Amino acid sequence: MKKGRITGFRQSRRVVNPKYAVVKPYEEGDYTGRKVVYVTPGGKRITGKVWKRHGRGVLVRFPKGLPGQALGAEVSFLP
Repeated sequence: MKKGRITGFRQSRRVVNPKYAVVKPYEEGDYTGRKVVYVTPGGKRITGKVWKRHGRGVLVRFPKGLPGQALGAEVSFLP
């Protein structure tokens, strides 16, 4: 299973949008359309989908948004 790290949220000058997260995968490849799973410290699984590329990383869209403690955490890419 491939893994990556959440590096930040999509944001503008004044607004941070935690519904979109920038994820940097550990391995190169095409991740567009793949599912991403973030596991909270309490064990809850939050699933998102890779939306598009973002430099060397990818932009992942989550349905309800992520908590702030997700920054710097590991995620798993499902096939």
